[in-house]
Amino acid sequence: MNAPPPNLGRISEALMRDALLGAGTSVWEWHIQSDRLSNIDTSAALLGYGPGELLSLQETWNEVIHPDDRLPNHEAYLRHARGETPIYEHEYRARARDGQWRWIAERGRIVEWDEHGRPARMVGTLSDITLRRQAQGAALEMAERLSKVSRHVPGVVYQYRAFVDGSGQFPWVSDSCVDLFGLAPQAMVDDASRALRLIERDDRERVFASVRRAQRAMRTWHAEFRLHRRDASPRWVRATATPQPEAGGSVLWHGYVEDITELRELEQARQAATAAQAANRAKTEFLSRMSHELRTPLNAVLGFAQLLELDQREPLSDTQRRRVVLIREAGTHLLQMIGELLDLTRIEAGQLSVAPALLPLVPLLAESLEMVRPQADAAGVELQFAAPERSPTVRADPTRLRQVLLNLLGNAIKYNRRGGAVTLGVMPQGADVRIEVADTGMGIAADDLPGLFEPFNRGAHRHSTIEGTGIGLAVTRALVDLMGGRIDVFSTPGEGSTFGVELPIAADDQMPSRPT
Repeated sequence: MNAPPPNLGRISEALMRDALLGAGTSVWEWHIQSDRLSNIDTSAALLGYGPGELLSLQETWNEVIHPDDRLPNHEAYLRHARGETPIYEHEYRARARDGQWRWIAERGRIVEWDEHGRPARMVGTLSDITLRRQAQGAALEMAERLSKVSRHVPGVVYQYRAFVDGSGQFPWVSDSCVDLFGLAPQAMVDDASRALRLIERDDRERVFASVRRAQRAMRTWHAEFRLHRRDASPRWVRATATPQPEAGGSVLWHGYVEDITELRELEQARQAATAAQAANRAKTEFLSRMSHELRTPLNAVLGFAQLLELDQREPLSDTQRRRVVLIREAGTHLLQMIGELLDLTRIEAGQLSVAPALLPLVPLLAESLEMVRPQADAAGVELQFAAPERSPTVRADPTRLRQVLLNLLGNAIKYNRRGGAVTLGVMPQGADVRIEVADTGMGIAADDLPGLFEPFNRGAHRHSTIEGTGIGLAVTRALVDLMGGRIDVFSTPGEGSTFGVELPIAADDQMPSRPT
């Protein structure tokens, strides 16, 4: 075999040096006690310096290291020199010839010691890692940006890696997991089962089965389930995630979980309200139809009762006449109840309208008072009218206002006591006129006042023998509202009640002050 040319070793060394330099790496040798560096030109070339621009001394190389990185770099060397680390390793910034700072990764090892045990020679490598550090910086910046954004997202953003053996891990979870799961992000990263165990027992199999189906089909996963924390009541959450297959058969899920407890409660309330509205419409339609159907035969009954009373050819006996009067009175009462029921159903359906007009008030009040006088005389109740000197003019529907007054006056008589009194009064109330109907009856308990104007609520009279359905006051309030007025009541048990109706006074109408 022929011997290799004498310069082959130098050629191989040059080729190795050039190859390393092309890869962004240089090899160096440091004679520690003389501070001399070999191959410094190769290292300097990584920073754009030409041959001979940097002296072959470690002291010279230290000058290109960033001031903030010099001390940490020296401390890394000392840890190795003291035997604390098997190799010297550090990353630092170095100034390139163009003035830019480049990131350098340096590794080395002391290979010779003198007779006194002091470091004598050290060899190592130096690599330009600027691009890698820039990529890491960009990744860190992106991660920080994602973390900041996720803090303002109401739910939890996460990654979950499902392994082939069925186990799993959260590589990353946003900080908001503390609010939803009661766990810190690192706790979920360290042990994924801590979060999975929070899923309500009754929901677990359904949730896990849905994940398996989505994973087999590699499609987006959606699920709603409950989370049960020990320190809080169960919360409903909605989760969604997109799968990404990985080498080795694992699947990386990118997902989002949000608390939908309030949304579900609102949806349930909306469904309940819709059902209630449907039931109310059905009730209104039923009552309306039944009321119309009842009025026809009832009017026939009342008509025949009146014919029997007026029949002169075959007059009734006194006993028969009393019985026919009872039939007619009961029928009239029933007809009135049906009328109130019809009004209520039309009001609830939004089909009852009013026709406000300029209306002199005193004549209508006097007329209404006379209409209930027979009822008052029969009950032994005195009627009083505190009329003003001049009739105010209000804006109201005369038919509906008369209905309001008759109902209030009728109730004041009905729930009064024999020998009692009902007073109808009028007084100014700012831009309104206030009509008051006061009685000296049994009064109303304070607990019964809030529901007094609700349909079918008779309050304190629910166990009374006095006839009534609890519809009249509900209709009365609705009519007053439709006319742009207000109604209220003040009552003292055992002393009586006062119902007040306030209606807008007509423009330019003046009313004298109430006499004292």
